[in-house]
Amino acid sequence: PDYARDKVFQKFYSLARPGSGKRSTGLGLAFVQEIAQQHGGKAMLENAAEGGALATLVLPVARQPG
Repeated sequence: PDYARDKVFQKFYSLARPGSGKRSTGLGLAFVQEIAQQHGGKAMLENAAEGGALATLVLPVARQPG
């Protein structure tokens, strides 16, 4: 949901899964974002037009010397 989009990268934030109501630890996306930032990249999450979510991970390409 829109209200959760900015919170999903926070440690321990978790939404109930549709159907089962179960929750995760809330650490997965927080780790993804932290690792992406440490490598000069970023992680993004947005609503997909056809439903669900679209997750994007952007990492810079290392240039080879020479």
